[in-house]
Amino acid sequence: MYRGVIIYAPAEQVMEQLVRRLADCFDSDRFTVATCSADQAAIPDLAGADIFLLASLPSGGQPIHSHFTELLRALRGITLAGKVGGAVSIDSADTVRAFRQALKDCELDLPDQNFRSFQRDDLDSTELSSWIQAFAGQLEDPARER
Repeated sequence: MYRGVIIYAPAEQVMEQLVRRLADCFDSDRFTVATCSADQAAIPDLAGADIFLLASLPSGGQPIHSHFTELLRALRGITLAGKVGGAVSIDSADTVRAFRQALKDCELDLPDQNFRSFQRDDLDSTELSSWIQAFAGQLEDPARER
């Protein structure tokens, strides 16, 4: 069974709704998915996962919520090679671009499709499920090195 984690901020209704929906889209026969607010997350949460998502709303004029500050600092010095990672936001392409930049030195394969800004209207759509299925499918790609 694969282990996944979704780390998010802020702990507001719209973000918690997105995170809950994303977690529910993973196949429960193949994945155990934990969720964690960014202010409670640490590198072991990422290191212990096979697949992860970082989810944020912009805050205070910054693309990534300030609760991610410590986690982003720690990402500068670690490798996440062999894992599948990505980022999501709601109505903020700047947020997913900033996450992509923060992950660029972590030795991850970072395909464009792993970074997604959803519209608020998409939160209850089948689009989330299709996206998660494609995202999770990367774990079984025979070309992927572990």
